[in-house]
Amino acid sequence: MNVIFTICAKNYLAQAKTLGYSVKKHSPTTDFYILLSDEIGDSNIYCDDFEVIESKSLKNIPNFSTLAFKYNVIEFSTSVKPFFFDWLLNEKRYEKILYLDPDMVVYNSLDFLFDELDNTTALLTPHILEPYVDYQGATTEEELLFVGIYNLGFFGLKNNVIGRQMIEWWKTKLANQCYVDKNDALHVDQRWMDFLPALYGDNVKILRHPGLNVAFWNLHERTISDNGFSYLVNNEDLVIYHFSGLDPETYSNIARKQTKFNLHNRPELCRLFSEYVDDLKNNHFENLSVLKYKYNQYNNGIYILQYQRRLFRALLSEGQVFENPFDINNGTFYHLLTSNKLMIFDKEGKYYALRKGVNNVDAKRDKMLKLLQILKKVVGIKIYYLLMRFMTTYSSFEKQTFLMPRLRK
Repeated sequence: MNVIFTICAKNYLAQAKTLGYSVKKHSPTTDFYILLSDEIGDSNIYCDDFEVIESKSLKNIPNFSTLAFKYNVIEFSTSVKPFFFDWLLNEKRYEKILYLDPDMVVYNSLDFLFDELDNTTALLTPHILEPYVDYQGATTEEELLFVGIYNLGFFGLKNNVIGRQMIEWWKTKLANQCYVDKNDALHVDQRWMDFLPALYGDNVKILRHPGLNVAFWNLHERTISDNGFSYLVNNEDLVIYHFSGLDPETYSNIARKQTKFNLHNRPELCRLFSEYVDDLKNNHFENLSVLKYKYNQYNNGIYILQYQRRLFRALLSEGQVFENPFDINNGTFYHLLTSNKLMIFDKEGKYYALRKGVNNVDAKRDKMLKLLQILKKVVGIKIYYLLMRFMTTYSSFEKQTFLMPRLRK
């Protein structure tokens, strides 16, 4: 028995459905699940054709509310991945499993990938396939070093002793170390998988098919052709395109995270992208994309900001225990923040969506730099130098629990 699954919050269900329909088109006998890193609540999720499982229903996730609180939506969605693998392996007894990100689309049969698992245990796809002296990619090589060698938008696994060992190892890592954090060399689940070929050798196969996991970060090495009916990538069939970073409202840019490629300098992608955006709209993108992520707010509707999650992370590492960090009663994390005057009461999401809502970013940055110039003049270059050295460590919120002297007894 073979299965494919994806993970998303409610606002990405149009993408997950689009993926699901493409799976059913090209691999109709393969089961497909959507794991929701969210809660449905009273929302209409328009998903009658697919089985949607809420992550909170998985009994193998320890301290679920702590996990959902300490991680943001991307971190949490990736942290539950090995736990769902575990459920599919041990509860459902699937023999071969593929994970695909919700913003992927399948364009050809995936049978050959399941066949690959006859002779190995795990499948990985690298971000790029070629070495470069004069690198021309849309994503810098330094960024690829940070996010990891392999893109975990795709992962394949066989249900055998080694496969189950891999998942147990992965679960222990992501239970506490699934942050996006350059200081700790972490990028959600991906950096851990850099270890996999070294730890498991021939039990891991690195796939080099150019039509797998095509995305903006490898377009510089992929020649795509469109004959009006199908697509080729470096003269091989396009199997999976990864629409990572796509904004359907401005899809001619290809991805928000880069400026190198667009539909003007890569016109062969026009049909691919326009059809994908049409599919999203047909799958209720307008209704689903505005749904709120359940674990972004305390139980009273106040938004949880990133610095609060990071302070919470630090307190956990210091041995603090909170039964449900989303609660707001006395003795809770919320009460600890308010009693130490560290709470920003953000009910409209103004500070949560700061990057989207800040106007005149350049002017504000220039003002902050001017303040630093004034500070240097006031304290002198020696003190300023020592202060900057100090802040390289203490600028992270995890190092600022000294702001919380009123710790819970």
